[in-house]
Amino acid sequence: MIGIPPNNDELDLDGDETQEPEPQDTEHAVSERPFVYEDAQQWLRGYALPRYLRKYGPSGHAWAPNWYDYPEVYSVITALWETWEQMRWDGPQQILVFYRDYFYPLMDRLTAQDGPFHAYDKVMHPRLPEMFPVAEAPDGYFRSSV
Repeated sequence: MIGIPPNNDELDLDGDETQEPEPQDTEHAVSERPFVYEDAQQWLRGYALPRYLRKYGPSGHAWAPNWYDYPEVYSVITALWETWEQMRWDGPQQILVFYRDYFYPLMDRLTAQDGPFHAYDKVMHPRLPEMFPVAEAPDGYFRSSV
């Protein structure tokens, strides 16, 4: 049985403005919006994959644990992370736009059988995994938000 992923990110997506610091001026307002995740890998493991549970293997979606070695995937996941970090400040409607316009179309494309992982090991897994396996990237591999 698959459960709902734990809400460990403690994000306030209902529009409560107490989470956002009061900007001193509009020029510095964007820099005062801290990122929740330090890099794309943290976002993928902590937010994206727990919310994108799909059948894995030849009759489902393709994935490689070393996703960061695929330039197309690295670029798209990084862009998704940064877009999510920006859009989350604009409330629940923008999160829905993020899912509709960015997350689902791009994740579906990345994990399609003819997508970037098409040549990765196609051993069928009989059970739906909790999330795609992810190998730990080398230290310093990702651009950091801190």
